[in-house]
Amino acid sequence: MCTIIAHPAQEAHPDRDAAARKRADRLAKATSDQMQDALAYLSVIDSEAFEIAFMAVPQAAADDTEDEEPIPLCATCRAPVGIFPEVILNWRHFRGATTASGIHETYDPGHAAAVAWYLPDEAAEEF
Repeated sequence: MCTIIAHPAQEAHPDRDAAARKRADRLAKATSDQMQDALAYLSVIDSEAFEIAFMAVPQAAADDTEDEEPIPLCATCRAPVGIFPEVILNWRHFRGATTASGIHETYDPGHAAAVAWYLPDEAAEEF
């Protein structure tokens, strides 16, 4: 005899994309401490999954800094550009220190500054 009450069962065709999106959303909302704790827990309960996860993501080099600030360079000539309020409130080409506290000399290269932002590693050959 069969019962009238249906037993819960797993979906025949689960939406794996929806489950992946939920996990991605959860990961996006997690703090770095929560992510670190979750990875530490994963390393304890499933060391193989932990190794697979870390092999899937490229490791940062020891000298990499995550807080690299992009620097403004002229897209035309790749020279450093900046805004100097004491001269004019427009982008200007300059020579000298690339930090705000250094000595700067603005100059006119014959074209307007076309500002493009580069990470220091991308622009390393210019300096």
